[in-house]
Amino acid sequence: MVEDPRVKVRTIAKRMGYVGRGRSPSTVTRHIQNMYRKKISRPPRLTLKPFRKWQNMAYFCKKTDRRGLYSTFLKLYRDENIGYVILLSGCEYFIISREKDLDLRRYGLEIEEESLMYTPVYVMPEKWNNSMDEGLKEMARCEFERGLIKRDVGENLGWDETDWEIYDRFGGNVRTEYTGVAREIGVYPNTVKSRFLNKVIPSCVMAHYFFPKRYNYYQKVIIRIHSNFEKAIVNSLKKFPCTSYVFPLNDELVITLFHENIGDILPVIEKIEEKAFIDDYLLYIPVISAF
Repeated sequence: MVEDPRVKVRTIAKRMGYVGRGRSPSTVTRHIQNMYRKKISRPPRLTLKPFRKWQNMAYFCKKTDRRGLYSTFLKLYRDENIGYVILLSGCEYFIISREKDLDLRRYGLEIEEESLMYTPVYVMPEKWNNSMDEGLKEMARCEFERGLIKRDVGENLGWDETDWEIYDRFGGNVRTEYTGVAREIGVYPNTVKSRFLNKVIPSCVMAHYFFPKRYNYYQKVIIRIHSNFEKAIVNSLKKFPCTSYVFPLNDELVITLFHENIGDILPVIEKIEEKAFIDDYLLYIPVISAF
């Protein structure tokens, strides 16, 4: 489903041998639904790539008053101008918004750093059955070559109201049926399909998710990294058994890493740092997040 997120269940069943007498594609459907229910995976989502008039900003903020951390998070979460917010340890928040001059003083927040955000990367594991220990060892042995992630920005998105309606309805689940969306927005299914494939998909990046021990099993750490080896660092994340999120900013990467023990993560990062593949880094422990 990573190669083709809209692949039919019958096609998956055929590839896996769930066809013929005594076998049914419904078995595959049941397994997919179980994966979603258990939070081993979730439906593939769309994230809009950056364009001149449609580019996210990232804000690292600190609360000037230590009281009301959670209530402040809820207010930020309800703010229509904020697309993503994380409450971090140490009275800090990580916020993503399309507003380039976001006023956060009314929430008692002081902006410490802000940056344009570029196309996110959702790194899928190479091996679904790799253990975390094996992944960390393989990551430490990776060959690192110098190279930065591209920070391209499109000139003109060129979407009309119908394109945005299609994006909104497919954004949370790329596998949504064309006919259902067509009924909702009042156009023909062929119009939905054509615009989705030819206009929406090329302007977006696909987010896939895989957490073999279930999403809630893993702990999370957010790492801010300055490095001239960005491509190699992102590639090394494939050694982990679960998905990692990478948000490129102006001159650094913000990585959400899912792990089982922070004490196992730190020595590997330090080894990479000792080899001069990382200039410097900061770690944050997420307390609560929502998007």
